[in-house]
Amino acid sequence: MPTKLSDHDILSLLPRAPEKRSTTELRNRLAAAGRDITLRSLQRRLIALSGTHAVVSDERSKPFGWSVAADSPANLGELSVQEALALKLSEEFLKAAMPPDLLIDLKHHFAQADAKLRDKSLYRAWLERFRIIPANQSLEAPAIARNIQARVYEAVLKGVVLNVTYRKRGNTAAKTYDIEPLALVMRGNVTYLIALFPRAADDDVSLFPLHRVSTATVKNAPIRRGHGFKLDDFLAGGSLGFMPTEEQTVRVRFFNGAGDHLEETRLVANQRLRRLDSETLELAARVPVTEQLKWWLLGFGDGVEVLAPKYLREEFRECLLAAHRRYK
Repeated sequence: MPTKLSDHDILSLLPRAPEKRSTTELRNRLAAAGRDITLRSLQRRLIALSGTHAVVSDERSKPFGWSVAADSPANLGELSVQEALALKLSEEFLKAAMPPDLLIDLKHHFAQADAKLRDKSLYRAWLERFRIIPANQSLEAPAIARNIQARVYEAVLKGVVLNVTYRKRGNTAAKTYDIEPLALVMRGNVTYLIALFPRAADDDVSLFPLHRVSTATVKNAPIRRGHGFKLDDFLAGGSLGFMPTEEQTVRVRFFNGAGDHLEETRLVANQRLRRLDSETLELAARVPVTEQLKWWLLGFGDGVEVLAPKYLREEFRECLLAAHRRYK
């Protein structure tokens, strides 16, 4: 016995404008899915839907066709090519950026995106022609148990206390604590949980690399502190670089063209560049002096000289002298 054709069956086949699909093509797709209807009846159904839904007919050029309006709700009609491509490009990032239980709800959207791009070879090819690669040496992501990731993400989302068993780097034994989770940050391939100890006397936050958490239990108690925590302010203070520090004026000299890229990709908006000759460039900028900044400068090897502040110049001098002794 044929299944009754619903409005949803028709709406789900309509592309988003400016794409369109002819009545004949819509009828053929419905027939292939076991939903038989005459062209005339389908035409009447589409006209009726245009009165109750954001369904539009494009008759400016042949073949005429039907679609859902470009500004219609996202759950109406078939994914557009642009939406499908955006979903596929974001899929890998979302795996790490979203709570796992919410990500499960997107599976059918990813499947729809795959189906949409199956017949769009031009756009599917884009997925093979575009990559984002890290600027620094890439490292393999440390393993994080899915159940631990799910519980930590849930506690951050709900703002409740989390009980974790955590091993500090360099320690052989792990300890168990109650913590108040505030936020999550991905730095490279490492995910950090930013949290407070509920019984601590101050408001200093702690960083917990998630791969060092061996157990996690979500508790019902809401967090008591940290409600005024601002993640952007925390990051701007250099806390993932790794210790907070005030901004200071750093002066650096680059040799053999090592700093030429700073003319196009600035370190910070307030930087000042002075060219001494065709191969030598001097940089002055107010930045937090973080470990990340030091690693960046050390990466230039003999192509950089730190001029100020004085303590940083001395730190680099001692570091390079130590390296010289090892190589000697």
